[in-house]
Amino acid sequence: MGQSSSTPSSNEEKSSSSRKFTNNRDVLAYFNNKAQKQVTLPELVSLKGNLQIEDMNTPISDKSLCSVLHFPQKHTLLVGIVTNMLRVLSNFPLMNSSYEPITGYGLLKCVLLLNNTRCGKYLKFKSYDQLKLLFISLSLQKTDKEEIPEENEDTVKKERNIKQIITNFDDVDPEVLYIPADFMLQFLSWLLILSTECPTSNSKMGNDKIYDQWDSFKISAMNLLRTMNPDVVNNTESHLITFDQFSTSIKTVMPNLLKPLENLMEHFFYLDNDLVNYDTNLSNIQDSRIMTPALLAQLSTGLPKELFIQKLQSLYIGRKSGFSMRSLQAKVFKWMAPSILIVSGTRITNSDEYAAQKNPRYRHFLEEFPKLKDSDQKMDASYINKKKTTFAVYIDDPWKVTNKDYFGDLNTRIIQISPVQDIYKVNRKGTIYFNTIGGGIGIGDKQPLIKPASKRFVPGNVSLTFDSTLEFAVFRHTGYGGSLEPGSLSVERKEEDSFFELHFLIQDVEVWGCGGEKELEEQMKQMAWEEAESKRRQQINLRSLGEDRALLVMAGLVGQNRGGGSM
Repeated sequence: MGQSSSTPSSNEEKSSSSRKFTNNRDVLAYFNNKAQKQVTLPELVSLKGNLQIEDMNTPISDKSLCSVLHFPQKHTLLVGIVTNMLRVLSNFPLMNSSYEPITGYGLLKCVLLLNNTRCGKYLKFKSYDQLKLLFISLSLQKTDKEEIPEENEDTVKKERNIKQIITNFDDVDPEVLYIPADFMLQFLSWLLILSTECPTSNSKMGNDKIYDQWDSFKISAMNLLRTMNPDVVNNTESHLITFDQFSTSIKTVMPNLLKPLENLMEHFFYLDNDLVNYDTNLSNIQDSRIMTPALLAQLSTGLPKELFIQKLQSLYIGRKSGFSMRSLQAKVFKWMAPSILIVSGTRITNSDEYAAQKNPRYRHFLEEFPKLKDSDQKMDASYINKKKTTFAVYIDDPWKVTNKDYFGDLNTRIIQISPVQDIYKVNRKGTIYFNTIGGGIGIGDKQPLIKPASKRFVPGNVSLTFDSTLEFAVFRHTGYGGSLEPGSLSVERKEEDSFFELHFLIQDVEVWGCGGEKELEEQMKQMAWEEAESKRRQQINLRSLGEDRALLVMAGLVGQNRGGGSM
């Protein structure tokens, strides 16, 4: 969306950043006025219209916020968390020392600060850490406090310039802050729901029925929560999320997590009749046991977001078509565009006992698969205590039979979904085989050694292996040296040498087709057109308020020393 302010010269930026203040009111007034100059007049009209205010200094009630943001009324904890977050941000840059209620100006600052592009233009600091700001807003509890009138303060007033005020986060050190795990779980569940309810900045909202699936989204949110803190298993009580856990996880394995929040806040700049209906993928995944709206939302946090503006096509569902490679081949191999393989199952915690007492077929599989020694494995609490495990494989190439060679482009990757989220990227082409002579399916493996009287799997350092009956699967992680890199999160935490191997009994296997480049290009053009059309309607709707300037002055939108943005 267009910005109203022109880009200042470097000298102007330097002069502005060195401007000094001695009291909080002047600081807030400066940043409030600067925020208003960042938006266009139609955006300002929409913001005021949505909030039903004339004066930007008007306090905004929680009820108005809940209405515009489509908060689920019964989720009072979530409402409290988000409204507190907005109140902290609305006092920017004095998040710690100012206790003003949320006003029109404050909410405008929230929209700018939660938008990556707008935030950069607003603050003029390229290296500004938005994640740190968001973490502070979630961890500081902004309760009412009686402020000492500045003119009566006995302390000596210190001059501070803009750069100091912005970069030190109002003297807040996020390294000593934390977010309770149960708060973070609520916040993550909400973000996942938003990814399906608010996929674009101008999409119509109001499907409150999606909140009926809260428990399902909460399960996916728990996977993300355990990604941040592996010690969280089932009970969130007494567990905390630190800034390092929060920041590292988002940057490495869930880079799209906050995009739905950005989209939601941008809705303040659109009136209802400027919004458009957006058809999501949800209608196509009703028959699936694995590809639920919650799992799709979780996948969208780690895979390229463009993937999920396309329609997913059900190609193969094991529970319906039968768990066999022949059935999978018949359903999937005609699809000439990218696809996603999803497998879910129950981890086999004691291989020897399970093979000896419960499943002789697994005993045979162990004879063919070179299992890691238990003494060589280092599993954190999330692996040890959770049996359910789910993986997805994004495959850019069409499927084909490869009994001797391999397929798969450089975009191929394994996404671990539960019990934690991690991403394993390939470092070369040709990392997948589909072996129809008894070798099964391998991602990151070498071709099995198959002889008339024997078979031997050759797992890679990082690999996902399926037996030929699609009954058992093994995920192995033993560091560098294979065709897939160690987990992105493991590398970031310097744990890439923590070996582990997950053997699991397959319960579901599905393959979903994604649109090709042509379909993606057409959809992107359509979305760009719809956004441009929404902006055009904003201009028309604004002009319909009256051809002369008098009505806008009466409404307090322009004149009276108000900036109002530009058309």
